[in-house]
Amino acid sequence: MKSNRRQFIKQCMLLYGSVLFLPSCRPSAAPVWYSGFTAQEASAIDAICEQLIPADDYPGAREAGVIHYIDKLLYQRFPQHKQTYRQGLAGVEACSQALYGNSFAELTGAQQIAMLELMERGELPARYWPQTTQKAFFELILAHTMQGFYGSPRHGGNKDYVSYRMMKLDYPLLIGQNRYEK
Repeated sequence: MKSNRRQFIKQCMLLYGSVLFLPSCRPSAAPVWYSGFTAQEASAIDAICEQLIPADDYPGAREAGVIHYIDKLLYQRFPQHKQTYRQGLAGVEACSQALYGNSFAELTGAQQIAMLELMERGELPARYWPQTTQKAFFELILAHTMQGFYGSPRHGGNKDYVSYRMMKLDYPLLIGQNRYEK
């Protein structure tokens, strides 16, 4: 098979165009991978964080990527909290199933808030919390949610500086260079 230079260039351009077309063929929503959580655990943490810092006029914990901050925190910096999270999430899921017959992430917002209020006061059934206390787990996840939402994006949370924009802070934060509204 003999081809000339012009046909070769046409074939190369066609091949190049086909290669450029391939990225648009992949699915739009790629699966999210977590280092330390199963998909069910991650969805429960995400739902808890979203109830602790919900979206209103500004994005909430979900849009700020707090789940990624917590995942990175437990995987890289504080692996000793992994067991507390696993035990706490098991307690949350067991209580959710017992009280409402569904996983925590599937509950309505009002049901999630009611459960979190009971957990904060330590009033969920104790039989579902054999290894950790519900109050300790609530305080830990609340602290990590606040850190992930208000902290620097370089640590994995506060995606797109959502809390900085909410507080009307300049970003990236440069010490001595911030200008605040009066």
